[in-house]
Amino acid sequence: MGSLLPIEAFVSRKANAYSDSQALAAMKLIGPNLRKVFWDGNDKVARESMMLGSTLAGIAFSNSSVALVHGMSRPIGAFFRVPHGLSNAMLLPAVTHFSLNTAKERYAECARTLTFAKPTDSDKVACEKLLTTLIDLNEELSVPTPEQFGIDKTHFFEVVETMAKQAEASGSPGNNPRIPTIAEMVTIYKQLWN
Repeated sequence: MGSLLPIEAFVSRKANAYSDSQALAAMKLIGPNLRKVFWDGNDKVARESMMLGSTLAGIAFSNSSVALVHGMSRPIGAFFRVPHGLSNAMLLPAVTHFSLNTAKERYAECARTLTFAKPTDSDKVACEKLLTTLIDLNEELSVPTPEQFGIDKTHFFEVVETMAKQAEASGSPGNNPRIPTIAEMVTIYKQLWN
């Protein structure tokens, strides 16, 4: 699921023609192949597509800057030793939901390019399908909640404000289409338990 971060590159406030070309190319490769690779690790064609797609995604967000997902992901890793790609995956649906209305056209294009929505779907429908698919993918691909990962809930809730402040200090949330307050990031962290 960390492979779906060309979405973040594409909706970043620092997105540009070059990063867009890489992000879209990555999504075209990742969308149709993510489930295939998860369910059949021997599918070499799908694995090659995922490898190339992930490389292009990295180029994309290196040239557009990461945004809220990455900013909020780092403190989860630092406090609770959650692998970075996994904490990104935990956050992607909640952050997408938070940001969706601020960049509907861009998120809709992501949904269509990933093949989560039809080319003929309206932006509204495409955005709904994107969010639903991200939630479904986390479940299908066994992305754990913080609780399922083994994080103590009391400790997590004790440090959410500190994590939000650290996320803000990283600068990454300022690249998000909707720039969050500390309180909004705290709310997103808390949503991970639901």
